[in-house]
Amino acid sequence: MNNDTAKITTQPPSSARDRRRQAKIRQIVSAATEVFLEDGFSAASMDKIVERAGVSKRTLYNYYDSKEDIFFDVMQMQLGAIWVSFEPDRYESEAWGEQLRRIGIEMLRIANSPVTLALFRTVVAESQRFPLLAQQFFDESFGKLLDAIANILEQAIKSGDIRLTDPKEAADYFLDLLTGTAYQSIMVGVKPPMNDKEIRGRTERALNYFLETFKLDPDVT
Repeated sequence: MNNDTAKITTQPPSSARDRRRQAKIRQIVSAATEVFLEDGFSAASMDKIVERAGVSKRTLYNYYDSKEDIFFDVMQMQLGAIWVSFEPDRYESEAWGEQLRRIGIEMLRIANSPVTLALFRTVVAESQRFPLLAQQFFDESFGKLLDAIANILEQAIKSGDIRLTDPKEAADYFLDLLTGTAYQSIMVGVKPPMNDKEIRGRTERALNYFLETFKLDPDVT
């Protein structure tokens, strides 16, 4: 399986036929998303996807050769939705400490949503079957998040507010402070997802620990 199998596209349709085609594909993928997140990949069936999508089996196979192909597009669509809802660039006008705070809060909100949790669990469960997809999932979620945090820290280094030799490693440390075993316990279902008060509190503690570790005066942020 590779990117060439993807049917979902972000390019605007060039004709009425293309619009109808993309609408039908999204109808199928949206239904398949519900089925995969409810049942997991192994237990999900093409028959259930057909029923949920409200299409014929012939229509489904006109677009997808296998359940694996549909699963790939489901992951593509969900990854895109997660990153679009995150948009770390919108915080660029803020001081770097406030950028970290806002990113931390937004990341934990997204990570604790029912859809994201179900998506994470599905990817973990199917990582041996789809190693490349698992790698892409990491790159497009945590990988992009690490890059965004590292870019903020690089700007803080240039402005003289912070002394770091490896912004990427420091970004990884901040992300660990945000998640840690608390989020792992949520992932495996031992604890319920964080509410907004818990998310804000954990973000503040993570930011304070981060500042203390690098001996920074909070006023510089």
